[in-house]
Formats: sequence, structure tokens, C-alpha cells
Amino acid sequence: MQLSLVELCEYFRRNGPVVRVTVIDVEGSTPREVGAAMTVSAQAVAGTVGGGALEYDAIAHARQLVEAGAETLWLRDTKTYPLGPRLGQCCGGQVRLQFECYGADEIDIVSSFADAKIGYFARPVVSGLAPVHVVEVADLSGVPDFVREQFLLLTAQSDSRCKLAGGAQKHGSWFLEPLSKKRLPIYLYGAGHVGREVVRVFDGLAVEIVWVDTDAERFPDTIPAQVKRLVIASPNDAVGLAPDDAFHVVMSYSHALDLEICHAVLKRGRFRYLGLIGSKTKRARFLKRLGKLGVSEVDLSRLTCPLGAGGASSKEPGVIAISLAVEILQLSEVSSR
Repeated sequence: MQLSLVELCEYFRRNGPVVRVTVIDVEGSTPREVGAAMTVSAQAVAGTVGGGALEYDAIAHARQLVEAGAETLWLRDTKTYPLGPRLGQCCGGQVRLQFECYGADEIDIVSSFADAKIGYFARPVVSGLAPVHVVEVADLSGVPDFVREQFLLLTAQSDSRCKLAGGAQKHGSWFLEPLSKKRLPIYLYGAGHVGREVVRVFDGLAVEIVWVDTDAERFPDTIPAQVKRLVIASPNDAVGLAPDDAFHVVMSYSHALDLEICHAVLKRGRFRYLGLIGSKTKRARFLKRLGKLGVSEVDLSRLTCPLGAGGASSKEPGVIAISLAVEILQLSEVSSR
């Protein structure tokens, strides 16, 4: 799992000096996208930049820099990897990695804005210069004009992707990384055994789950950081809290409660996906009951039941959760094109 800056600071506190390795540029077919990152300490690794020989070399190089970083403030390095001819990886493209050393002094600076919800983490690819937390153009005083221009372009287009500014100027480039990455909003109704498997399967993925149930005792003691518990007497009331592009997944302990939640979602009409756990028989019964409640045929067609890729028929909680994850990720990929 890729670490956020907040998690990077915590990782440093547990492991000591670290090197953050980030994909800052790619050409052709590559195993990971721009912005993918891993964190390397003397003993541990978190995240991935693509695996295989590429990652093996990157980890070795990062560990060579761990000790050197203690002597140079904001020590950075970049390496370009032609994947096919040099490393024998099937992708055949080219990846450029940035290596950034973080000791106590660097962490002190980054921690001052690590938990910010807006702006970009902008820094040069060369050593010596501190990064900048960019929220507005005024924050870019003293940096190259091409960085300012790239920031203006990103904000004008509401672009939340990572960008390498001045890429042709290999020693003068800056890398801009959004502090808040887009996460799929998922409203999960039901903290039973299947709901727990759903949360487990999505752990580490770019999602934000609001986990809804009527009883706090139904939740496990610990949950992933991207999951928020919501204990509410009437779970259907939580529907109004969801963003318009939310994925609603209904698997409560009660068919009557499931019906109320589905009715609330369909009545609202603004949602990306509505999935209901159950069989084709359950779907038929729910369609009939929802129709009597005034839901139109067009809206009824938006109810997915059985849920999961291909309408998986397995009743194993883990299989249901994996199938659901595949379905949601496929839908999100289509909607982002």
C-alpha cells in the first residue's frame, strides 16, 4: 500500500531514516503509473513501483542513500530504467524514478503540511531545495516559471494527477503531487460477516468507505484508516449523506432494512451504483415491492442483484467480496475514461 505523507511521517518514527521512491515519468508500457510510490528503510519496504528487477534495483539503490541522507539535507536522486533491454521485463517501456531521503529535519518540514486536504506537494528532482506546499500561485514565489504554469494548468482543469513540470530539463524539473487523491466513495450498509470481508478486500485500495449499521457492537474492534463507522438507528437516513457519485452496497441483517435502504437510494436518484446482496429471487421480490412504492421501471433497472462481477453465484463471503470489488473497480474505470 502506498503511504500518504502522514503515513510517511509515522513510518519514519517507527523505522528511522527512509527513502521515498516515486514514479515521476513513464514512456510506453510500464508496470505502474506516474505517482506510484514506495517507502524504503534499512529494514522494511512499504508500497510498490512495479515489482520485478526494477523494484529490486530501486530498493538496493534506496538503501544506499538511506545513510547518505543523514549528511545532506534534501538529498535526492533520479534513475531512468529502460525496462526491456536493461532489466528484461516484459513491459518494454521506460520508467524514471525519484529517490528522496527523509531524516528528522525533512520530516519536521513535511509534517507541517502532511495532513492538508488541499494543494500540491511540489519539489525539485535535484538535491538541496525544500519542497513547497502549493495551495495558490503566491506559494510559488521563488520557483521556476514552468512550475507556476503547470500549477495554473492543473487547477484550471481540476486535474488531480501527479505531474512532472519541465520534464525536458532533467536537472531543473519539479514534481507536483496532489495531497488529496480521489478515492471512490462507498457506502456499505451492514457490519456482518460479508461486510467485514468487503472491508478487508478493499483495504489499501483508493476507496473511502462509510460503514453503516444500527449497532456499534456489530463492528470489529479495529478498522482500516479509509473506513468510517456510522452507527445510526435508521440506516436509510445515511443515504442523504452520500455524494452523488457514491457506490451503495446493501447487505444488512434484515430484508426489511435492505428494502428501506434501496428505496431511499432509488428515490434520491443520484448515485453511481446500487448493489444488493441476494439471489435472483430476492431481486424479483424487491423489484415488485419497490414498484408498489412508486419506483419507476427505469430506476428499478439500476438495482444490481445479485451483486458482483458477472452476478457471481457463490455464497462464500470472501468470494462475494472479491466479486463486488471487481465490479466496482470496473465501473469506476469506465466512468473515469
